[in-house]
Amino acid sequence: MRRVGGFWLALSLMAFALIAAWLFLAATLADRQATLDQGWTDAENAAALLAQHADRMLRIAELTTERAADGLGQAPLESLRGEGWARFAGLEEATPEVQVIWVVDAEGQLVATSRDRRAAGLSLSAAPYFMPLRDGRRSHLSGLMQGGPAPGWHVAWGRPLFGADGRFRAAILAAVAADELAQVAAGVDLGPGVVLQLDRIDGSPVMRWPAEAPDIAGSRPRRAARGTREVVDEAGVARLVAWRAAPGMPVLASAALSREQVLAPYRQRLLRNGLIFALSAALGGLLGAAALRAERRERAARRSAEERGTALAAALAEREDLLASVQEGEARLRLAQQAGRVGLWDWDLREGRLALVGEVFSDWGLRTRRRITARAALRGVMAEDRLALAAALTAAVRGEAPLEAEFRLAHASPERWIGVRAEVRRGVDGQPRRMLGIARDVTDRRQQAQALAEANATLERRVAERTGALADANARLREGEARFRGIFDATFQFIGLLSPDGTLLEANEAMLRLGGVQAEDVVGRPYWAAPWWPEEAALRATVREAVASAAAGHFVRRELTMRGRDGGTLAIDFSIKPVRDEDGLVSLLVPEARDVSALKAAQAQLLEAQKMEVLGRLTGGVAHDFNNLLMTVLGNLGLARKRLGEAATPQILRHLDAATLGAERGAQLTQRLLAFARRQDLNPRAVDLARLLAGLTELLGRSAGPRVRLAIAAQPGLPAAMVDPHALELALMNLVVNARDAMPEGGEIAIRLDAPPPEDTPPGLPPGLPPGRTLRIAVADTGLGMDAATLARAVEPFFSTKGPGQGTGLGLSMVHGLAHQSGGALHIASAPGAGTTCTLWLPAAAAAAAEDEAGREAEAPRGSGCVLLVDDEPLVLESTAAMLADLGYEVLRAESADAALAALAAGAAPFAVVTDHAMPGMTGAELAARLARDRPGLPVILATGHAGPWPEGEGPPRLAKPYSQAMLARALAGLRRAPAGGA
Repeated sequence: MRRVGGFWLALSLMAFALIAAWLFLAATLADRQATLDQGWTDAENAAALLAQHADRMLRIAELTTERAADGLGQAPLESLRGEGWARFAGLEEATPEVQVIWVVDAEGQLVATSRDRRAAGLSLSAAPYFMPLRDGRRSHLSGLMQGGPAPGWHVAWGRPLFGADGRFRAAILAAVAADELAQVAAGVDLGPGVVLQLDRIDGSPVMRWPAEAPDIAGSRPRRAARGTREVVDEAGVARLVAWRAAPGMPVLASAALSREQVLAPYRQRLLRNGLIFALSAALGGLLGAAALRAERRERAARRSAEERGTALAAALAEREDLLASVQEGEARLRLAQQAGRVGLWDWDLREGRLALVGEVFSDWGLRTRRRITARAALRGVMAEDRLALAAALTAAVRGEAPLEAEFRLAHASPERWIGVRAEVRRGVDGQPRRMLGIARDVTDRRQQAQALAEANATLERRVAERTGALADANARLREGEARFRGIFDATFQFIGLLSPDGTLLEANEAMLRLGGVQAEDVVGRPYWAAPWWPEEAALRATVREAVASAAAGHFVRRELTMRGRDGGTLAIDFSIKPVRDEDGLVSLLVPEARDVSALKAAQAQLLEAQKMEVLGRLTGGVAHDFNNLLMTVLGNLGLARKRLGEAATPQILRHLDAATLGAERGAQLTQRLLAFARRQDLNPRAVDLARLLAGLTELLGRSAGPRVRLAIAAQPGLPAAMVDPHALELALMNLVVNARDAMPEGGEIAIRLDAPPPEDTPPGLPPGLPPGRTLRIAVADTGLGMDAATLARAVEPFFSTKGPGQGTGLGLSMVHGLAHQSGGALHIASAPGAGTTCTLWLPAAAAAAAEDEAGREAEAPRGSGCVLLVDDEPLVLESTAAMLADLGYEVLRAESADAALAALAAGAAPFAVVTDHAMPGMTGAELAARLARDRPGLPVILATGHAGPWPEGEGPPRLAKPYSQAMLARALAGLRRAPAGGA
């Protein structure tokens, strides 16, 4: 039995030893991995801190060079050696991070430095930091240098300075001392063996600390902005390297920790824990040997197996407690080694007691007891932080989140921040039993973070100013792009973008609408094959030749035709302009097309209108001169008939009457010419329309031509119409000519005059015209007729369906204007193939039409007194003077207005002045105005065959040429009866 018991005891001891060894090995491996993880974390944090510090100091150097460039502007560089040096040196004093600022001219000669205004003439043309700026770089960061314009080891940030002509003028550089990295290294405190390094994005080194440390070039990434890797440096030292790109500068910050130095604490702990484990194993062996000896000493053979089992269970329980103690000690050691110089704390959640282990608690002014209450421990926390710490502890106990908090110690001077981390241990039942944690002083880190935040705030403020300027520039750029896009798509012109080979890259909305296509249907295809070009080989070849000529660098402009969406053709003004790149090569073509169809039509109409205007002016001038001739003929015929008296034979009287009738018809013709030339104001009066149509029958028949039958019918007993007879005659002539042109093969024109019944109200009749008091003249033809679209535009000025040179488009618009000015209306009814009927509605006159006064010259009243007669035409002056003398007046003649004024100034005292209007120099209207101002009591009669334009106001009474002796006598007699009669 003793042998069996000893076997099981030995077996148990071996099992215990194996379990302890396995636990020790697992804890050792975990400790090693945790130590490496902490090393990687420290390297990453150091790289991030170095990147932020490098970004800050390089931004300050960049802003310093920008300020120096702005301060120098276009001033001469020599000013830096004189009065401008103080402002230049002040920039370096305002930025402690910058060691020295210096300026190098375009030839590489040192102009001045912020340390010594006398420094000049040193040749720096071969300096590695000068050549990139001279060759066009906008900024440059040099490698590590010693000596030169700046003392000690340093790097230089440089930027070029350009003149007003855009040529390189100088280089401005700012030096940053290499000691800046030493400050970062001192703040990191990662122990010996750490290497900090700055590299440019292209991989070339910029700065390294310590300076004698080997290059860690193997850590430089090619693409990633951040990362880690393990490398072996030039000295064969394995290192943990982490890198991080600076936020806004073209540098990478690298931090390298020696793997040997990182694992050094782990090896110390391994040695210590190995000794502890060996002592524990030796103690277990001694206890086992003692147990074996105790068993051998048992001499009582009759001790029951239960007693031996109880003793063995007690021994195993004791060893399990020892194993648990070893595990807890290992856990405490692992947490302490992960954090470095930390304090350990153990909170028994069941008893509510807290144990503080470590000398750091004494350094922090806290008492270390074996067990203290949690409430007492919280009293050592600043009151403002207790609530947050208590909430974090509660959440960790509940398993909601791991404990990781920072707080300030109460009554600590200066202020001290403590960071705690912990994990909760739970029993077999899952209930929390205890909380094991670490505590470490994080005051320095908090202060560094605060200082870094303040520095970042300052830097961000400076960067914000520059960013604001960039944002404004970008906003203006976006606004310019939006304006370009708006103009490109909103313009009515057809615009596109082509590659030099003629491929369509983009087309605006107007061009796409013209072709009735989407952008994806035409983009990428040859421009000359686009659907808006007619399918004509010659036209598309012309477009292709124009594209080739523009690609060769020539501006091309043509007049071409395009096809609209409805299939119609448009006349366009087409051009292609080449766009060159920075090298002077043609990179884009801009085709533009402008629809000039309406412009060409308007130009043709304008040409016709100008022809009509010239014809009208010529007609008005001829009619005016013809009136003067008729004036002479009619005046002399009247005097001859009167002076022959009873001695005239009937044959002579017939000749005189025929000559008078011819002259009167000539006068009527001149009135029509003046109306055609629009130099006669509308003079509506009561007109017998039946008599007017009868007098126009012969003229209308000749205008209609031999292939057209003309039928005129008038309802008897019609009242007179209120209208200008001359304008109405011209309107009827236009209607007949339009009807004739609508019947190229001949036909019939029917003119009917009637008065419609009161219940027959035509469309478009003005509401102010009472029914039953209107007259209607309808002109109907059997011609081609008009469709709805043409009918809708029939009365538009210059609209015509006739070919170029065959019409002005003013006929129907003139008739329409006459109708509305007379208080009536024009209605047109037409359909294709059914002819056209134009109905002119005119208001009825309240009085009857006046009878002709021909042959009533014998009733002319006689008179006496002096009359001043003014006319530049000798024949008119002679015949009018004869008529006045025959009436009994004394005549004073003047051939111009100036001669009339001279006669009045010489003492002439006429009771009236009869003057012509159209005279060279001062006109008759101007003479009347002059006399009204200088001699307000002297009346003036204005005799003219020209009806305007006239000055505003009523003006003097007018006597239309040609006038008879009776008309002249009645005009003078009217002046005698007027209250303001002459002398």
